[in-house]
Amino acid sequence: MTARAVLRRVVVGVLGTNCWILHAHGDRRALIVDPGDEPGSVLDAVAGLDVVAVLLTHAHFDHVLAVPEVVEELGVPVLAHPADRPVWPHEIATARRTGHWDAGTATADLLARDPARLAFSTDVRLWDGVSVPILDGQILHVGPLAVHALHTPGHTPGGLTVAVDGHLLTGDTLFPGGPGLTGPPLSDFPVIIRSVRRLLAYPGATGIHPGHGRSTTVAAELPHLDEWIARGW
Repeated sequence: MTARAVLRRVVVGVLGTNCWILHAHGDRRALIVDPGDEPGSVLDAVAGLDVVAVLLTHAHFDHVLAVPEVVEELGVPVLAHPADRPVWPHEIATARRTGHWDAGTATADLLARDPARLAFSTDVRLWDGVSVPILDGQILHVGPLAVHALHTPGHTPGGLTVAVDGHLLTGDTLFPGGPGLTGPPLSDFPVIIRSVRRLLAYPGATGIHPGHGRSTTVAAELPHLDEWIARGW
């Protein structure tokens, strides 16, 4: 009998990041995807589970801020694509220079409403950037589940999507309504469109579970691909 995946969503941080907890029905072994903030909430969500690893879809601040506390508490490795290695140092360097985290198109609004929400502090413990490489096509066994890593660059060079049991955890590569944000220096629109095409080749009923906001399906998004390409974002 094929194992059935269970997904739990924990929404954390200033940008409402979806941290996903993945395990097989009836099995305690679990994977945490993108512990973006609020480590206490993430750890509460995995109480009673045996976490085997933390996997990062990419290394933007809103997907990694809880990594140090979660990894220390659980004693598990961080898995990330090696092409994303420049991303976290760039995030930190930008934040040190400007005094705040870069939240993309949401930055100006957040700073206008409450600058403290994005403020960079040297007093906060940050991830050291150490990770175990996970590559395209690699299979991670989480209990009876075979979890497939897909390299889906574009939003960042080392973007990953997790494919398991009719679900895609797409990070910031694909959302309801289009691909994730692209722009210099470490992202690229034509590259993310190639990644999106790959994801939209999955069966129509496949669930798409992004790094922020609601879930959708391949069937709901595929008809709009040409519109996204034409608008250029």
